[in-house]
Amino acid sequence: MSLMLTTLSLRRVIIFLMFLFLMLPGCTKKEEAKKVNLTKKNLDKVEETEYPPQDTVWFGLGLRPGAKEEDEKVYIPLLKYLEGATGRRFRIKFSNTHKDTIEDLGRGVTHFAAIGTLNYIIGESRYGIRYLVRGVNKKGTSEPYPGIIIAYNSLVDSRTVEAVRAALLAFKPEGKHKDMLQDWDKTKMLPGFIEVDELEIEKLRVLAKDMGC
Repeated sequence: MSLMLTTLSLRRVIIFLMFLFLMLPGCTKKEEAKKVNLTKKNLDKVEETEYPPQDTVWFGLGLRPGAKEEDEKVYIPLLKYLEGATGRRFRIKFSNTHKDTIEDLGRGVTHFAAIGTLNYIIGESRYGIRYLVRGVNKKGTSEPYPGIIIAYNSLVDSRTVEAVRAALLAFKPEGKHKDMLQDWDKTKMLPGFIEVDELEIEKLRVLAKDMGC
């Protein structure tokens, strides 16, 4: 009788272990797959929101009071055009003051920026920023000095600089690129961009020095 009980108990233990062995792989596999999926999803989210690609080109722009949405409508299509023309990723970085825009550009926080001519002279003197192209106003070259200059940080690689320069000089906001733009007529660059005249810049340097800038 004792031998029968022992044999029966042993058989039950064996059956239980076999059952447990068959169940464990399925549970383990299911749990592991769930964990991997969740981890991948979280990593994708972090990379997208907190770590932008290293090859992003930042374009600095002074933010006019209450005009962020308006400026985005104007400049985002321009940056999309530059992306298509250069193969690089462009993003806007707004700053609250003209001083901040110059400092961001001079310190390499941004790579390019749209700034006024006097601010360019200040940035050139303090940080060594350089001019790329100038905007053309509605009346052509009627102003004695450029209204808007697209400048760049001196450490930006020459290949990127020349690609952006060529793209901006080929930009035709009143011609073939007109349909992709919004409210471009509100800018001081209605016909687009041209090369900067070094003589104009030198006159501005003298004027800025006389003003104590």
